[in-house]
Amino acid sequence: MTDLLTLSLDLQILLVSGYFAYKTAVIGKVQSDSAEELVLKVVAYGFTGRLLTFLAEALWRAQGFGWSLQGDAFTIAHSAATILFAIFSAMVWRIYGSRLYSQIMQHFGVYRDDHEPSVWNSITATPAIWDCVQVHLEDGKVLESHFSKLNSSRPLQGVVLNEDGVSMYITAIHRADGSSDEFDQGGNSGFETITYVPRDQIRQMDISWKIAPKKRRR
Repeated sequence: MTDLLTLSLDLQILLVSGYFAYKTAVIGKVQSDSAEELVLKVVAYGFTGRLLTFLAEALWRAQGFGWSLQGDAFTIAHSAATILFAIFSAMVWRIYGSRLYSQIMQHFGVYRDDHEPSVWNSITATPAIWDCVQVHLEDGKVLESHFSKLNSSRPLQGVVLNEDGVSMYITAIHRADGSSDEFDQGGNSGFETITYVPRDQIRQMDISWKIAPKKRRR
């Protein structure tokens, strides 16, 4: 940390903006980046944020708009813009860029994978509407969460996924002997029960989903 503080202000801003952008691009994804890859990605995002900031500034001046900020005020505004543009570039890459890049590579036969670190990341990164999730446990039980049966004002979304496990609002339990129990979430004085399932207890997950409908232009 002390070594970072000895760097020039411009380089510190580049690294900070790149770090925030990197976190935006990979949060929720299983990562296996080496230290060198992580540094390169942080620098790349920071450089992109800096480049977009300079382009925006040049466009602003080309339009003949005034520029009244000077000294520390300009430095703060310029730094904030760099961070925001870096985060924006990471958002665009995560939503559109990564998928488009993979499609281009597949079209030309360069590779056939989708360039995600894991199949799990490919599933969670797909823009789709999830309707129901079934979690198969090692003991043979199947936990089911049907989102349409949940209260829309619940604290968390229907299912939360991370490296350590899954949390979900259970609406039904199916046992190995064929018996089942259904639960009415929200019936307990408006409270809903969320269940955490550790990763080592999960054998399989089934997801019911569909493509999100496109909004019609009026």
